[in-house]
Amino acid sequence: MKENIFKSALLAIIVLSISFSATAQVWEVPSDKKEITPAITFSMKTKTQGKDIYAKSCKSCHGDIGKANFLPLNPAPNDPGSERFSNQTDGELFFKLTEGRGGMPAFKSQLADNERWAVISYIRSFHADYKPTGGGGEIVEESSAFTGTNIKLFVNKDQVNLEITIEVQGNVDGKTVSAPGVRVGFFIERNFGLLSVCEPVTTNKNGIAKAKFPGDLPGDSLGNYNIIIKLIDDDLYGNVEYKETLSWGKAFIYENPIEGNHLWGNNTSVPLWLLISYISVVLFVLITIGWVVLQMLKLKKAGIKK
Repeated sequence: MKENIFKSALLAIIVLSISFSATAQVWEVPSDKKEITPAITFSMKTKTQGKDIYAKSCKSCHGDIGKANFLPLNPAPNDPGSERFSNQTDGELFFKLTEGRGGMPAFKSQLADNERWAVISYIRSFHADYKPTGGGGEIVEESSAFTGTNIKLFVNKDQVNLEITIEVQGNVDGKTVSAPGVRVGFFIERNFGLLSVCEPVTTNKNGIAKAKFPGDLPGDSLGNYNIIIKLIDDDLYGNVEYKETLSWGKAFIYENPIEGNHLWGNNTSVPLWLLISYISVVLFVLITIGWVVLQMLKLKKAGIKK
């Protein structure tokens, strides 16, 4: 009888857990919010703005749109390029981006309305069947981004002023021409990613973009660091970048955390007295635990005899 009751209770817990999990996955949006239409007209300019915001605020969880490399969280953030997103109305996406839920923050306190709509504009650029539903507010003009192909970067370095000038060229109708309206990013390679030197710079009518590097950036022990100059809009132009090692930084000597006289150091650098003290404490704790376990076993045997 007791066994049947236990099985029934266990089954009930499993069913309730599955039901709760399934309910947690559903994100209901009020019907009036579903009908909200964009306050801006989606364009290349809003897409570009949304892409920058997405990279800073959304990519860490949702990953690269269209690549399904989002974080394995529960509930899953999912890929904004998937049908799960494309089947939702603009109002639903805006509501969720605004209010947040669980691990997703409420971006109404971090991003202005038009910035949130710009993010949706960027997401919608991955939805092939999307049809605009609004544009009742601010009208945003199309940007004059370069539409050529076979983009190439030509680099000129000014070591005195720590300035780099990039000339961007591309192919239009079989001719090599300057590429205006192309956004260029200037970065320094670090252990855990890329350090942005400045905001993305858009090339002028001659295809020129410049960036000045700070003189106090730390390099290696010789003051060297690796620079990466790349086109921001890789979805338009592909992965175009330039890499080089420059000696423009301040010399910085990295201290290995396991070297030196630390408790967490290796055996060759830990002071002998510290090593002996540590081993003595560990042995004392183990002996004490063993003694307590032995006494408990004796008490158990004494109870059984009685």
